[in-house]
Amino acid sequence: MLAVIVLLALLLWVPFVCRFELAGGDGEETAKKIELSWLFLSRTIDTDAVPKRKPREYVKKQKEVEKRKKEKTEKEMDASRALELVRTLHRPAITLVRRMVRSIRIRELSCNATFGLSDPADTGMLAGFLYAASAPISRSPAVSIRLDPVFQDQTFGYRVRGSIGITIGRLVLPIIIFGCERPVRAEIVRYIRKR
Repeated sequence: MLAVIVLLALLLWVPFVCRFELAGGDGEETAKKIELSWLFLSRTIDTDAVPKRKPREYVKKQKEVEKRKKEKTEKEMDASRALELVRTLHRPAITLVRRMVRSIRIRELSCNATFGLSDPADTGMLAGFLYAASAPISRSPAVSIRLDPVFQDQTFGYRVRGSIGITIGRLVLPIIIFGCERPVRAEIVRYIRKR
């Protein structure tokens, strides 16, 4: 029993560390490397280690299965019900996302982006928007964002490296608060009664 309690405490309060490196763009092959570690356990996902493509017949069967699932889902939920859900749950969902983002610790984040549109004026407007959007994020000393607009050519390229820490115990409280909010409880009760 004591071992179960210790394991549960470790799962809740020892952070998972996710290190990642993503790169791609025009003329470049997309490169991904993601490493997830916890205590002495580690798992790495690398694009070089990804298995070869599956045969076409298998892919076609998978697409047919997904199409049937999608049609079934569309029948179950019509547009008016979806709009009603968005209307009632958007505030609690936004609050949940904010609280969860605050509980994630950014250890390092480096982002370099090179971009250019066919029209230099559009490139300038996009650059202004991206500089304004990245300003609050780049205030942290662990975050480095570099944007390079190219006005004479249409291009796109990026490289993102980072390391974040996620503690499960810090995510539990925002989820409990989300589940206890009145609109969320009402939707849960409605869903249970429907079943």
